[in-house]
Amino acid sequence: MGAGFSRASEAEVKLIGFYQEMDPKYSPSWGGSVPPPQSGAGSYSVRDVVSYLKSGYPILDVMELPTDVIGGAFRVPGGSSVLTDGQYVWREDLAWYVEQYNIDLPRDFLESARSHGFRTPPADPDALSMPPSK
Repeated sequence: MGAGFSRASEAEVKLIGFYQEMDPKYSPSWGGSVPPPQSGAGSYSVRDVVSYLKSGYPILDVMELPTDVIGGAFRVPGGSSVLTDGQYVWREDLAWYVEQYNIDLPRDFLESARSHGFRTPPADPDALSMPPSK
């Protein structure tokens, strides 16, 4: 496998942006409650982080139109679809929450995105596919 990530890193994938208000089935350990608006102010460049989140690799497409759970300001087609950069996994609508509300994000995620120049690292297509079921 080339640069990027591999199946060996599957156990290390971290979930971000899966908040209780978005789906009652989400475990609180995945992300708890949606951070308050402006809780991330000053800790990252909104433009850079939004671009990074939107450029993730799609790993699960969901056909629905979820509504903004903070203020009802937007709806995102396929918002609960799932993207990854190989190390982190997030919902597609996380970029919208960052752009609209500048919510707090995990420091380790921000450090990782910065270390890649806010460009999604290259990935092996095989590492993005689901392993065959047995």
